[in-house]
Amino acid sequence: MTTICKNSKPLSFGDSDQSTFQTCNFLVNILGNMYAQWKAAGKPTQSEFSWGSGQKYKPTDACKITQDKFNVSDFTFGTLIWSTFKNLGKPYAEPFGSIITHKDGRIFLAFRGSKSTIDFIVDSEFVPVTYNAPTPNAPSDIQVETGWYKVYNGLLADLREQLQPYGGKGNNIIITGHSLGSTLATLAVPEAIANTMEVYHYNSASPMVGLQSFVDYYNSLTINGSSPGILKQTYRLVNVVDTVPNVPNNLQKQPPKYTYVPVGTQISFNADYGAEKKNHNPCCSYAYALWNAEKPCNPDYDTCTG
Repeated sequence: MTTICKNSKPLSFGDSDQSTFQTCNFLVNILGNMYAQWKAAGKPTQSEFSWGSGQKYKPTDACKITQDKFNVSDFTFGTLIWSTFKNLGKPYAEPFGSIITHKDGRIFLAFRGSKSTIDFIVDSEFVPVTYNAPTPNAPSDIQVETGWYKVYNGLLADLREQLQPYGGKGNNIIITGHSLGSTLATLAVPEAIANTMEVYHYNSASPMVGLQSFVDYYNSLTINGSSPGILKQTYRLVNVVDTVPNVPNNLQKQPPKYTYVPVGTQISFNADYGAEKKNHNPCCSYAYALWNAEKPCNPDYDTCTG
């Protein structure tokens, strides 16, 4: 069946930077392909899966839209950031992200989206839990979604170890992710700020991570002197027919018992491919829109890979 895109609405970047969104999307696509490599290798343990620049398993981009837009060799991909967590008493360990440096000195922290069954399970665990902020003088009543915070806490030790060399030097960092990866990116922003970094946050297809208490705390990180580092920008790219950015509110009985609120400035487009999986795709939907802002409907969706 041929995929037909309808209801096209142009993508307006507003005050956001188109090239930053494009680079972030490229890196997210590489992290998504990293998971495919890990799965094809039989899901080896963290010590057995050597992925990154100069390693056995090398960063590659399987997205036809972005693979000819950048040179992978211009980026150095660090050691993978893994999450080890439990769900219903069963342990899980998966690779999710990487700190990446460009040859021009830019630093990125990127996270992949949901791929495994357990990833999709934690996406639906919408009862909030208490969030422990890493920055000083933060409120004690901040609430975030249970599942994503579980995965985030499982990678926090890895993340802190890998951020440490960049801290205390006034470095800028661009933090990004798609879908579940965007929730991890959002939760990682305060950690980078606690490491005295200047943070630019560009995410795509992000669910809503926390209640208003989390958003209030997150917004406070944009004020000089409120914490060691500072949050400079947050942009949230959304295909308006993609239902994932409305999670967890749309998973609950209406009106929702727990009202989650997005962070940042929304950058929107409309490209309706008639199926949630297609509307949400980081390559064939989101990447296409980023390079074809005036006409974000991909006419060759069925030949797209990503």
